[in-house]
Amino acid sequence: MTQVDGLRAMEKAMLQTNKSKNDPTARGTGGEGKTFNGKKVKPVLYVGTAVGHGRYIAVQDEGGKMIMDKDGKPVAFRDV
Repeated sequence: MTQVDGLRAMEKAMLQTNKSKNDPTARGTGGEGKTFNGKKVKPVLYVGTAVGHGRYIAVQDEGGKMIMDKDGKPVAFRDV
């Protein structure tokens, strides 16, 4: 078997898939989500450049209230 034949066989094997990559049934679940102190939270973009906090993804509870730390700064989503 030549190198070209080997590559063709590998390409043919790669093309034979059971499902499309866009098939919704092939996708996994979205996960449970994150919680903070027993409450479900969601990510939101916080823009605090005017007060020197910068711009980052913060957490917000289901009611729409920002979750703040002890210093009054919004908690980062990556820290939850």
